[in-house]
Amino acid sequence: MRKKLLHREAEEGGRLTRYALIFNLNRCVRCRTCYIACKWEHGIPFHPRDEAHPREYYRLRYVSWEWGSYPDVRRAHIPIICMHCDDPICIDFCPTQAIVKRGDGIVYVDKERCNGCGVCVHVCPYGALYIGPDGKADGCDLCVDRVDSGLEPRCVEECPARAIIFGDLDDEEGQAHRLVSSGEARPLLLDGVKGTSVYYVPSRNERWDELPRDMNFLKALGERKRDLPPIKGLIRG
Repeated sequence: MRKKLLHREAEEGGRLTRYALIFNLNRCVRCRTCYIACKWEHGIPFHPRDEAHPREYYRLRYVSWEWGSYPDVRRAHIPIICMHCDDPICIDFCPTQAIVKRGDGIVYVDKERCNGCGVCVHVCPYGALYIGPDGKADGCDLCVDRVDSGLEPRCVEECPARAIIFGDLDDEEGQAHRLVSSGEARPLLLDGVKGTSVYYVPSRNERWDELPRDMNFLKALGERKRDLPPIKGLIRG
């Protein structure tokens, strides 16, 4: 089913919603309830990676890495999803125009157009897309059907620590607007990414500005490659 191009409230009121999702890493307890809720909501298989299942499927994953040297070694964990980039590179490379960015910032895969070539999953700098059991590309779409029905994304609703915030960046009375406009919530901008609709409130001991160049973090982020199938066909020039 094709998704709406605009949120219904924007259509009726004449003002375009700008959605943002924020992970508050100071509140996150790493319980992975969001990971489980996401799989349950979208019917994603729960099996672990093993000989019978060489690939694991998930829209949301936790990336863990260490830095420092003994005895001052620290370990960090952050959730990674589709960042709903301002200018998604996956859209540029999709040969069938199956990846769509809505006016409110939500990015999603049109399964009717997707041919399962796998180009998008390889060009995403965050490793946020995958080829599902149905042979189609998939990734976090901020539970767009729930959002269009006036509900929050499932991970936001289920988080026991209230560590995930969802809202309209243009709603000046909303928490999302306050966190982003104050600079307390910040994007994770990897090389070539100018802006995203996903933000993080960094942990107090997190070196956030250094993270996009931290080789330990980038190595951990790249572990998603073991879940990626080879590209089918050729990439457009």
